[in-house]
Amino acid sequence: MEVSYPFTGIVDQQAMKRALLINAVNPDVSGVLLRGERGTAKSTAVRALAEVLPEIAVVADCPYGCPPADPDRMCSDCQQRHAAGDDLPVERRRMRVVDLPLNASEDRVVGSIDLQRAVESGEATFDPGILADANRNVLYVDEVNLLDDHIVDVLLDAAAMGENIVEREGVSFRHPSEFVLVGTMNPEEGGLRPQLLDRFDIVVDVGASDDPGERVEIAECREAFDADPEAFRAAYADEQRALRERLRAARERLGRVEMAEDRQRDASYEALRQRAHGMRADIAVSRIARAIAALDGEDEVTESSVAEAQYFAFPHRVEGVAEMTFGEAALSTGNDEDAEEGEDDDDESEGDDSADQQGGGIPIAEGEASYTVDRTAIDPEKDRTMRSALARRTPSRVDVRSGRYVRSRIREDVDDVAIDATLRAAAPHQRQRGGEGDELVIEPRDLRQKLRERTARALVVFVVDASGSVMSGRQMMETKRGLLSLIEDAYRARNRVAVVVFRGEGAFTLVEPTRNHRQARDAVSGLTVGGNTPLAHGLVEAYQLVQREQRRDQELYPLVVVLSDGQSNVEYREDGDAKEDTFRAAAMFDDDDIPSVFVDTGHKIDTTPDEIWTDRKARRMKRKRHERNREFAAAMGADYLPLIDLPRDVDLEALDWEEGTA
Repeated sequence: MEVSYPFTGIVDQQAMKRALLINAVNPDVSGVLLRGERGTAKSTAVRALAEVLPEIAVVADCPYGCPPADPDRMCSDCQQRHAAGDDLPVERRRMRVVDLPLNASEDRVVGSIDLQRAVESGEATFDPGILADANRNVLYVDEVNLLDDHIVDVLLDAAAMGENIVEREGVSFRHPSEFVLVGTMNPEEGGLRPQLLDRFDIVVDVGASDDPGERVEIAECREAFDADPEAFRAAYADEQRALRERLRAARERLGRVEMAEDRQRDASYEALRQRAHGMRADIAVSRIARAIAALDGEDEVTESSVAEAQYFAFPHRVEGVAEMTFGEAALSTGNDEDAEEGEDDDDESEGDDSADQQGGGIPIAEGEASYTVDRTAIDPEKDRTMRSALARRTPSRVDVRSGRYVRSRIREDVDDVAIDATLRAAAPHQRQRGGEGDELVIEPRDLRQKLRERTARALVVFVVDASGSVMSGRQMMETKRGLLSLIEDAYRARNRVAVVVFRGEGAFTLVEPTRNHRQARDAVSGLTVGGNTPLAHGLVEAYQLVQREQRRDQELYPLVVVLSDGQSNVEYREDGDAKEDTFRAAAMFDDDDIPSVFVDTGHKIDTTPDEIWTDRKARRMKRKRHERNREFAAAMGADYLPLIDLPRDVDLEALDWEEGTA
């Protein structure tokens, strides 16, 4: 059995530890989200929390751990027993941390039919899932930003209603599911759906300490724990017991904590002044402040309790609040003169919210433009490949026990039974099979396999023309605008991205596959252009990158996006032909069925003076070039898209590539 690190032994990270304790005191607080880079003790803190969680009274023989003294929060079985006057067996258990794995199927999360009983007796009975196990406990989701969307929807529904409702495969069932949601994530791996982000009452941005002394202490503590876990835990045993008692006392005191009406009014005024989205900020501040007061031994919410609550409740709803340190929030009243003086600044900055705060865009620095794109502009067809695990941008069929159940199929070796389809297949044959009474007789030939669908792990490879032919002012700006827009689209879809650049006499990978879309944006923003157009080299570089990544992950769904005006003038083979080499390289993508898009950066974009259009020869040459680009896209098996057709809502004056040499 794995030995957990003691909660009180975690060095620094006061805000993170405080947030977890607040949630343990008041289960009505709707979750904690810890955002931070790797190695900041997020997962360690969550798992360590289990050891200091208080005890709760539960119905001993209930799979949901119902509260024995609260019929309204009981499951249907416990309610019936309580109404009949039965003595419910009671025991005390410590709250637990229940893990929700990223690859958990929907059946595993919400529960499913008990297959064995269905086959043996024909009874459709419910087999509880993770949401049942999490009732009155802590539900922990590591890398919550990478959850499949359909699992996110299930969590949102259960968190909002406090119960899990299952209506599938001919069965309708519901049970209580009140859980404390704790999520951790690394922002470099993509953002969180706004609908889920808003469900977290508390958001804490966790960073590594910049104090050399603390860093040394952290390293020494970790080494001591790894060397002798039991001795290290023994050193913190008294502090662990004291913290557990403090949490127990705080939970008992919580019901007595009052929040004066004027205090609530001031808190709501501050939420309005800070332009916090919706009503959840007001409710969250009230819940958090009461928990803070109880944790601090107070019977009434104080001004400092409200200020600290706003520090936790506002970061994901109000721009700028997250910049305040934890210590400053605990001391601030939230209504001081400095805040009043800053109102005008808040008014001026209202329109500058980053796309991330408004709905999932890439976090951008102050003064930068936000690049938006119509996601239907690049929209490959549904992936029809049968996979053993799946991808993100595009829905795909999957032959494993994860993903959303969409239909059934006949298969010899069934390992994921579709109960509804199996029962329908068996029903017409019951008279011939001679089952006794209501017994349902199922034979192997009746079994049906579930066919599931989810989105696949996707990699978007941008192949960028940085040659001198894109140096004309408008074409250069439009190319950069489109590329940054598409990178932001990939960020919203939580895809990995890579950037391949070709110019001069060759090509190179500017950005290796990553989920850090800020890195990709920064690299593109600093890109220099100039020289010849070795399009074939760019295609070969991208093809080899895709091949390499698919060897690492056979279930990868790649999408290659080429941004070029198609004026290839560098041969790939010695004594070769530039055009012929380019078409040969393009054919590799079509031969291997690699989804791709060719974005023509020159179509209808021209900075040549209008009078040149009086030259019939010039018009004919341009038309011929665009026809050749369409032929190239066809050879690649790619969708053809003129860059000019992408949205035009970006300030082109702000986009300025530096001219350079190849």
